[in-house]
Amino acid sequence: MNNREDALDLIRKLFNLGDKEKNNSDQEAELAILKAQKLMAKYDISIEEVKEEKEPEYAHERCEHKWNYGYRIPLAQVLAKNFRCELYQLGNSVVFMGRKMDAAICRQTFEFAYKYIMKRGNQEYNRRYEMGYATRGVFNSYAQGFIIGLKKSLDEQCVALAIVTPPDVKAKFKEMTEGWGQKTAKMKQATDTETLRKGIKDGERFLQKNKLPE
Repeated sequence: MNNREDALDLIRKLFNLGDKEKNNSDQEAELAILKAQKLMAKYDISIEEVKEEKEPEYAHERCEHKWNYGYRIPLAQVLAKNFRCELYQLGNSVVFMGRKMDAAICRQTFEFAYKYIMKRGNQEYNRRYEMGYATRGVFNSYAQGFIIGLKKSLDEQCVALAIVTPPDVKAKFKEMTEGWGQKTAKMKQATDTETLRKGIKDGERFLQKNKLPE
């Protein structure tokens, strides 16, 4: 990538590739959006420049799942920071608030990671069960490990790319949530060391092994 204009042109192409109405491959669309977000952070390019808009648009992207509330909120907290969003709860939902494209990317990544944890966590549980070993705490240990590994990887990316939540998003969120009660979420302590380590390893490599080439 030679200059900022080249990056801006590529980002626009990636957003077009990431349009799920035009792209039949959900994974390819999601990876294109992730690549675009990385380039935007690296070259300090805003979504307004990409879409040539004068005023930022904000969005509230809502994610609701029936099961596993224990790891869902900690996962959302990790991703919101990296994708320049604020986070709040609405009933059983987690909601990402931010600039329109940032919030959409954050929701897509959250859904991707959520399903990945469900799949791999259940695989570890079933493997233990079929071997006749104790299964108590296995799924939770995997989920906690994954979030630890993902947070480490994304925190490093945030520092390297100087990713921060835009001041206008912070201000709008503060105005919106003034007077709201604060909720905290904690996962149960991991009890299975082996599965915790597997989760950490998967979390660290989650985005790296799914990223598009430079």
